[in-house]
Amino acid sequence: MKQTMKRQSIRKTNRSQELAECLKPNPVYYPNPITFQKANQFNNASRKRPLELLEDFISLDNDDDDNQGSHGNGKESGTSTGCDSYVHWFRSDLRVNDNRGLAYAYRKARAEDRPIHGLYVINEHDWVAHMESGWKLTFIVEALKELGSSLSKYGIELHVRQFEPDTPLLSNSKAFSEWFVHTVEEITGTGNSTLVTANLQYEVDELYRDGRIARLGNTRNNFKLRLFHDQCIVRPGALTTGKGSQYTVFTPWYKKWVSYIEHDIDGTLKTPHGLNHPTDTKDFQQLPIDYHLPERFTSYIPEQHLHTPPATEAAALEAMKNFIEGRGTKYNENKDLLATDGTSLLSGYITIGIISTRTIVLSAYLANNRHIMNKNKDVKNNNSLETFIKEIAWRDFYKHVLCHWPFLSMDLPFKFETLNIKWQQDTTHFEQWCYGETGVPIVDAIMLQLLHTGYINNRARMITASFLAKNLLVDWRYGERWFRKHLIDYDVASNIGGWGFCSSTGVDCQPYFRVFNMTLQSQKFDPDGKFIRRWLHLPHTTDVHQPSNTAIVDLKESRERALEKYREVM
Repeated sequence: MKQTMKRQSIRKTNRSQELAECLKPNPVYYPNPITFQKANQFNNASRKRPLELLEDFISLDNDDDDNQGSHGNGKESGTSTGCDSYVHWFRSDLRVNDNRGLAYAYRKARAEDRPIHGLYVINEHDWVAHMESGWKLTFIVEALKELGSSLSKYGIELHVRQFEPDTPLLSNSKAFSEWFVHTVEEITGTGNSTLVTANLQYEVDELYRDGRIARLGNTRNNFKLRLFHDQCIVRPGALTTGKGSQYTVFTPWYKKWVSYIEHDIDGTLKTPHGLNHPTDTKDFQQLPIDYHLPERFTSYIPEQHLHTPPATEAAALEAMKNFIEGRGTKYNENKDLLATDGTSLLSGYITIGIISTRTIVLSAYLANNRHIMNKNKDVKNNNSLETFIKEIAWRDFYKHVLCHWPFLSMDLPFKFETLNIKWQQDTTHFEQWCYGETGVPIVDAIMLQLLHTGYINNRARMITASFLAKNLLVDWRYGERWFRKHLIDYDVASNIGGWGFCSSTGVDCQPYFRVFNMTLQSQKFDPDGKFIRRWLHLPHTTDVHQPSNTAIVDLKESRERALEKYREVM
């Protein structure tokens, strides 16, 4: 069988440069990658985790009348006194509704008759270092415009400021923390006491960034930082084993997650007070957001294909409603199919925070007769909406795992022994995988969909990840970085968790001897071949499930090779 496809042009793309970015961490920003010996210090408690370090400088706030939600969701540097002004620092929470940090700042500002501002900070160096995708960044810029419009209805101006250092610096640098505090002072007026609220991000660089700012804030009388647990439904560290340790297996953790929520539905899923419309905003006008995403962040995306969903809260809520009331009722049957949209398509909205996972789970819970999980607590007996809620739980699980083992975002696997796997490191095979040129139809169709849409469903991610790590025996970290660069919904914890699962190197991963049979995966999840034909433009007379005669590996032989290499180290 020979496959042909009319390839879409890739504008200004330098393949070798794009591929080279995926082969190792960016040496400009990470010149000294962490070793597994240094990483193991997190395990033996000789080195504090970033979240623990942050907690050293921001103590738990005990003000019960702040109505911050249960389970201690707020942390603040300095003392809890009134301020001259309030600023909410938007990060991965580009929404007005169900936003803990914003709701707190708004309540305090209105109660004290003080001004409140919104702030979003751009540091393109962070985007380069973290390999953020053009799809995701385009979505963020569009969301900022919508957010500014939404905030203006409440008399809140959104300030978008850019950190532009003379040399490449991440936001966890001393220079950024000083610039940030100065920027806040410029917005609110030098000398005014200001409380900055923000919702926690659990990635390592971001936690170190917040730690620097918190330490700096503690040296000043006019600047305070308060952080909120908002991304997860259950905050990291709240669920532990009987021995008090972080779970490494999802299912028992998930059952405890369910029990935790069921024990206090109002406390965990309750949305904070909304923002009341003030009466004095008729003359308020949001200034235009004067930022344009440089072409270098999108130049590798195929021409005329950079389309993102409407970046509004209304669109996200409508998509959620349509899914829960429609496709969500058949989620168990359709979530893995490739030719149809059987998933919620909400992941892009969740990742940049246009909608919260609390809002989603609460809606699914109410639609499911107020059940998070089936009464028997048997995962296999979950109905479609319960399975969907379980998928949201996976997002929490991987963030909890990342907080406990921060080295997972530093290009190290959970299973240190897998560092000794003798990967083939065939960059030609990696390139063919990236651009859908392997000769294995199911793999090539998925990778082309990723290139041209910025999205593939979870089953598609598992298929292509298994093929790269097992059949091609290419270092899974190459593929993890490629997904970073191309997914509109890229999330550090979920992406690393998924790749660790498929490559048998991560937390609660599949056994090393499980290697997906590409033919069976194709027959099961694209039985009519509609998906493959759509992307490869193959005639209906072609058997689309079998590898072509030009396939770059033999599936059976490559499986045996993978088992041999894994056995050597496991």
